[in-house]
Amino acid sequence: MMNSSSKGQTNNAKTPLFQINLLEREYVNPSVDYTKNYNHFAGARFVIECGIKLKASVLTIATAATYYHKFYTVATLEDYDPYLIGSTCIYLASKVEDDDIKIRDIINVGISCVRRGEPPLSLDPYFTMRDSLIQAELLLMRVLGFKMKVDLPHRYLLHYLLSLKDWLGEKTFNNVPIVHLTWTITQDIYHSSMVLKYSPQLLAAAILNIVLQVYGIVVPGDDEINNHSWFTVLHPDCTNTDVWDLTTKILAIYQEEDDLVLCT
Repeated sequence: MMNSSSKGQTNNAKTPLFQINLLEREYVNPSVDYTKNYNHFAGARFVIECGIKLKASVLTIATAATYYHKFYTVATLEDYDPYLIGSTCIYLASKVEDDDIKIRDIINVGISCVRRGEPPLSLDPYFTMRDSLIQAELLLMRVLGFKMKVDLPHRYLLHYLLSLKDWLGEKTFNNVPIVHLTWTITQDIYHSSMVLKYSPQLLAAAILNIVLQVYGIVVPGDDEINNHSWFTVLHPDCTNTDVWDLTTKILAIYQEEDDLVLCT
């Protein structure tokens, strides 16, 4: 799920296996055969992949993935094609986040992801797809109850990262790619509907907890034994139990990726 360009410093002798695997996955971004994957994980991955290829903002991608998961809380894959809905989610999210993405580009990128290697649609199929997407947009807005602005964890992450920078010191903070891995994991959590179930503040704290565990960084004054971890001062939702429970669930997302059918 992760694609990244820089490696962090890690000590394999002291780093748990799940942490090593998490870092290694950053450099593997295999192509998924969406024609052979018909599940919500693949549908969310489709949204994220298309968003990246369309050069959408991280807020647009996160909003679109949230729409996707919300839609399928009341709909089924048997009734609605996940890739049409996924494309529609990107289209609507781009409007909400004021991201200039053309519907033509969304259709062409979406088709190229599902039918890899095939030429673009000819005019008649293109306009049929365009009409379907516009109709699906109206359905999506009704399912969302016309409440289309999403409270994302991104702004909380920015605040928490600034706090961590003060606590860790600028030298430690800048020498380890904390920010890079933070945004990578933030993108990855949108493969799961967990983004609907937890507050954005708790999601942000759990993401940063994973990053600090991966790089073996201890925040000064951290005292987990007495339930006084660094994240407990950030928000009432960020208790030790809740953050560590969500940390485990986020890491489980990466196991689901192993079940995807890849392009040969």
